[in-house]
Amino acid sequence: MDIQKPRSFRTTDRAHADLFNQVIDQLNANDESIAQFAAEAEQRSTAYTDAHISNKGNPHGVTKSQVGLGEVINKRQATKDEFDLHHNDQTRHVTEDERNKWNGSQIFNITGDNGQAKVYISAEDDFQTILPQYTGLIHFTAASGAINGPGAAVRGIWTCNALGNYGQAIAFDNANRTYRKTIAGGNWTDWTELISAESLEAKLANLTWHFPTLLNEWVNYADSTKVRYTKDATGTVFVEGAIAKGKIGFNIPAFVLPKGYRPSRAFQFVGVASQLGMSNTPQYHRLQVSVDGNVVIENCSNTVNPNEYISLGFSFKAA
Repeated sequence: MDIQKPRSFRTTDRAHADLFNQVIDQLNANDESIAQFAAEAEQRSTAYTDAHISNKGNPHGVTKSQVGLGEVINKRQATKDEFDLHHNDQTRHVTEDERNKWNGSQIFNITGDNGQAKVYISAEDDFQTILPQYTGLIHFTAASGAINGPGAAVRGIWTCNALGNYGQAIAFDNANRTYRKTIAGGNWTDWTELISAESLEAKLANLTWHFPTLLNEWVNYADSTKVRYTKDATGTVFVEGAIAKGKIGFNIPAFVLPKGYRPSRAFQFVGVASQLGMSNTPQYHRLQVSVDGNVVIENCSNTVNPNEYISLGFSFKAA
């Protein structure tokens, strides 16, 4: 903007309209220039202000600390409703009773962290050494052939007192058989197979018979009545058949029963003998079964043909 200074009046000037008009015109021109400059300045100011308002980039570099927000993080904050919803969520939060229950719960594991056996007994390990090391109640598995094991590979449960000298083990194999073994006062029992009623009936109906070697000139009376023996699931030994021609007398065994098929104490049995030569009068014989398994025909009432026919049919509980 170019402001022109009007001509000053001189003392020599005469009062004339042209002279006054020239000064007035100059003043008017200056006013117009000022007005135009002011309008342009206002436009520039408005544009600058609008641009400043639209600038969201913090052109003055104001920091959070300068405005008292130094501890505020630049993240979305939850509403009161959202806080209340979270606070009342009992699925996400445990109650005081639940916390006390869990804190007071037993922390001893009876299995491994994966729910499988806590103890594995290999074929080289001894059941009677490994199990007493774990007092309380645990789940175990064992390999087939483990020392002092039931023979088969098993999985089972062991429970024991704090000293490890009283306890019980129960185990199951893949054939659905169940076994039990105990320790009392440091003394172990053998494994015992637990038999169900159905299993017992099957075992009693499916006996395995064995034929002994006859001694001291004794022979089978007939092929249909060969001497044989067996043992059922209850441990009862059965002996049946008929023999002839052998020597009768004390300490002269007709045959010997093997280990596992012998009585816990000696016993005697009276059976049928041949009546040949005795006027058809029924005859009998007496035998003894010793703890060594010796089956001895001690005497016979038939004094004419004492060894013509000796019938056997007795049973006893194996030792």
